[in-house]
Amino acid sequence: MSMNDKDDSLDLELWFSASRKHTADPSDDLLARVLGDAARLQPQALGIMTAAPVLAPKPSLWDQFMNAIGGWSGLAGLGTATVAGLWIGISPPAMLQNVSSALTQSDSSYETTYLNAMDDYAALMIEGDQ
Repeated sequence: MSMNDKDDSLDLELWFSASRKHTADPSDDLLARVLGDAARLQPQALGIMTAAPVLAPKPSLWDQFMNAIGGWSGLAGLGTATVAGLWIGISPPAMLQNVSSALTQSDSSYETTYLNAMDDYAALMIEGDQ
């Protein structure tokens, strides 16, 4: 460090002037090796093929399916859901039977009300024409 606390740029200028005076050119051997490495690493021309391209095999239908569902964990989830659905479908719980029977029963009062309303509308239309 410098004894001069007021001006640190003098120290930097001393370093810069010393580096300007000491300029060493690289040796011819070093330049030859660098140029040789550069020539070796340059890409080859597009028209010249040195080897046949290796094509990846097309995945089988099973592999495509497994990739689509997420692998073995997806297959396990689908299998579990299928078994649970079959089990509930074959032997449904009692509560589910009550709900499904309530939804599938025909409600004749709704049909009667609907038909009565149609009869009333038809009567109004007939009376309107007279």
